[in-house]
Amino acid sequence: MARSHLSGSVPVSIGAHLVVLLVFVVIPLVDIVLPLPAATMPPFVLAAALPPPPSVSPRTVPSSVSRTPSPGVPVTPPDAIRPEASTILPDTAFGAVDNGLPPGAAGVDIGGVSPVTPVPAPEPVRPQPGPIRAAQLPEVPRKIVDVHPVYPDVARIAHIEGTVVLEAVVDTSGRVTQLRVLRSVPLLDQAAFDAVRQWRYTPSTYGGRPVSVLMTVTVRFTLQQ
Repeated sequence: MARSHLSGSVPVSIGAHLVVLLVFVVIPLVDIVLPLPAATMPPFVLAAALPPPPSVSPRTVPSSVSRTPSPGVPVTPPDAIRPEASTILPDTAFGAVDNGLPPGAAGVDIGGVSPVTPVPAPEPVRPQPGPIRAAQLPEVPRKIVDVHPVYPDVARIAHIEGTVVLEAVVDTSGRVTQLRVLRSVPLLDQAAFDAVRQWRYTPSTYGGRPVSVLMTVTVRFTLQQ
């Protein structure tokens, strides 16, 4: 019997504690009114609501606006497309251009460039005014008169032998007019000069005209035993 008595008092005790808890704890919390966040915010944070956008009415064109077309602008499309008439401007429109041709002559002038002048043909080779070397001639002058040199007695007594080389100028008639020593033998040079001056050659031509010739002459001196 004691057990059944205790089991019935436990729920009653728990219920009494809950009532006390509600009276002293929960009800006072309900009475406290929490401040709204907007009421505690400073004035500069509060923002007024944006006004609604103004209504936009479509723009109408006043009937008083003139719709007269500009001068020269066609109002109605043409019936057909006609080719444009070619317009030829006079020479004075862009400045007269001298193209080297007489008036009315045919020619092409692009960008003011004068026509190309034809290159003249090269002139034929003319003979040089001075003597021409024998190697440049088609045919070397041929000796037609030969005179042997006279052996000098001094060179003979001294047993002098040698070869004298001379540079000679032969004029248009074939005569020797100038001499110059290229290789000298002192005791034999004059004898070589005297002999070569008497030589005669065939006249030479170059480019169809007679010319003087520059040639080398060799004179040998040998003692006979």
